[in-house]
Amino acid sequence: MRSAHLLEGIELIYKSPNYHEDIEIRYLSENTNDIKPNTCFICIKGSKVDSHELINNLSNDVVLIIATRELQTSIPYVIVKDTLEIIPLLATRFYHHPSKKLNLIGVTGTDGKTTTALIIKQLLDHFTPCAYIGTNGFKYLKHDYETTLTTPKSLSLNKYLSKLVEENIDYVSLEVSSQGLDTHRVDHLHFKVAIFTNLTHEHLDFHETIEKYFSAKAKLFQMLDKNAYAIINLDSPFADDLIKLTKGKVITYGKNLDSDYWITNIRPDFPNTYFDLIVKDKAYTNISLSLFGDYNVYNAVASLACLDSLGFELTEIIPYLKNIKNIEGRMVNLELGQPFKVIVDFAHTPYALESLLKNLQTLKMNKLTLVFGCAGERDKTKRPLMGKIASIYADKIIITSEDPKSEDLLLIIRDIIMGVDDLFKVEIVPNRKQAIQKAIEEAEENDIILITGKGNEHYELFNGYKVEHNDIEEAQKALLQYQSTINSYII
Repeated sequence: MRSAHLLEGIELIYKSPNYHEDIEIRYLSENTNDIKPNTCFICIKGSKVDSHELINNLSNDVVLIIATRELQTSIPYVIVKDTLEIIPLLATRFYHHPSKKLNLIGVTGTDGKTTTALIIKQLLDHFTPCAYIGTNGFKYLKHDYETTLTTPKSLSLNKYLSKLVEENIDYVSLEVSSQGLDTHRVDHLHFKVAIFTNLTHEHLDFHETIEKYFSAKAKLFQMLDKNAYAIINLDSPFADDLIKLTKGKVITYGKNLDSDYWITNIRPDFPNTYFDLIVKDKAYTNISLSLFGDYNVYNAVASLACLDSLGFELTEIIPYLKNIKNIEGRMVNLELGQPFKVIVDFAHTPYALESLLKNLQTLKMNKLTLVFGCAGERDKTKRPLMGKIASIYADKIIITSEDPKSEDLLLIIRDIIMGVDDLFKVEIVPNRKQAIQKAIEEAEENDIILITGKGNEHYELFNGYKVEHNDIEEAQKALLQYQSTINSYII
């Protein structure tokens, strides 16, 4: 692509004397370690790194630099007002607007993005191949790649979408985070469907207020044109405001009687859930969902509404809900023959934790032990809320580490404890591995041990370094040790 075409319509504040409009661009990058022949390099001033300071590290393969200030370089360069804002336009233009050639489905919300997006993928895969991009990676057909962000940066995202066009994949289920929206990662994409799951207490370290948080989520629905669909959880207090600002065709779901997809008679029956659904005066009764909890019913119904809006028949879709595969890191039920339940879940927000604990209370059990912590360098105001929720629903609470990063772990734990009503329920075990072991060693028959916050993640983040850790693997090791100890007593 010629530089003139790449930069068409973009205000250039300055052009270096050696810049010309016929520079051949074959690759775009904002990463000094990701350079190929004829790369156009885009400088970004981030919170920790300013790539304007790294241009001396660029190889001769870079043929053009786009910056926001004057540079000392022999490489042709131009200056624009804001590189972060124009990257999405450059990316969509360079990759020939791939989203317009796809049925792109965007899922946003505090909780439920990953599950909803993956349910959509699983359901669509029964009819036609669908890709997924989000927290759990980039998946399509038999390909499965890791991603570092819930919503990839625009260069990577458009590259993925372009690859799917080449592979003749027509449907993409994309998690759209509020940070992704606020940092322009999905600007200039064309969404066929946007789904709003909910908006609860989270990310206020980034957005500062719930109003700003909502405004970030709302950007996805403001992007929709009149031919797109806005699928909105009508039970959310933010639903009405979202409905007013979108141009898309609004479809609602929830327990609210005015919902287009009215959910009723939810019956959790671990590990499944059953419910009824009313759509356009037609009743679908005793629907079987292979995921546990009323919150997963919401995720499933949002997915049904999505496929219905895309032209698939509900009568053909609904039977597949009973065979939805477990979502990685969500409600992982570990069964190694022990006389109690051990469940690992990603729940890391007050709403997600409370929803999960409420549903587990419907089970006949002895006592519930909760192992959890709160991440460092994240919204501190949610920590006492998590502590309060834990003290309401759990019989025993083991507070431990969860990616403390640069913060003092004991201060994070103190913030959590400030919300706990009954301190006699609490044990502090800073080492997460040991916390999991302790919970399992002390478990009794018919107990439930719930380990939340990290799901299927494979490491913990401490100040400047990573430590390998996976809740599922550590719980399995502890269960094997438990079984070995029990067997030795029997012998």
